[in-house]
Amino acid sequence: MPRRAKQVAEPVVVVPPRFITEPDGFINVPVSKKTREEIHHLKKSMKVTSQAEVIEKAVAIVRAIDIAARGEN
Repeated sequence: MPRRAKQVAEPVVVVPPRFITEPDGFINVPVSKKTREEIHHLKKSMKVTSQAEVIEKAVAIVRAIDIAARGEN
């Protein structure tokens, strides 16, 4: 019987999200099924690795729009 090559598992590298410069905490909020599905879609679309990145980026975008609409700096 031929011998099988040993499979060496590649190490798993956990990389913290690069967009969070100063982590401050977690939020745990209930969301609808539609919101959860949309966040998953945005995760793929934005090519990010986590839902946290989607939320951080979305908040930054909405905040920029809010600042521009108010004429703030």
